[in-house]
Amino acid sequence: MRNSGFAVDGIIKLLLAVLGFIFIGGLEDFFLAPRWLVVTALVLLFLSAATQISYAVTKGEKRYLKFPMVFDALLIVAVVVGLILAAASNPAGAWVLFGLIGVGSLGIAVVFTTGENGPSFSEDEPQNP
Repeated sequence: MRNSGFAVDGIIKLLLAVLGFIFIGGLEDFFLAPRWLVVTALVLLFLSAATQISYAVTKGEKRYLKFPMVFDALLIVAVVVGLILAAASNPAGAWVLFGLIGVGSLGIAVVFTTGENGPSFSEDEPQNP
């Protein structure tokens, strides 16, 4: 069940990235965003979604479930803040929304690509000097 949760969340993010590329002109105009910011955020979202789907197919461990949940919650907050700022004709809304999408997507991709292969910072392992 948790594998399907990871996969569904990844598929939704993948679809959002594709829709973002389809409507890139509208996103730029509405949020008063530079094209490079929107493209960078959407590419990172796409790659993060692909990494998340790949992780769901291969492992899908429960202990990494908190990372996409935190990202999704922060994404909702960023969308609300971005929409409010964009409605007030403030370009900061683009930086809040697309900045969080870019940084958060990169973080999710790093978590899922390192996974078991990455460094372990647990206290019960001895530190090498």
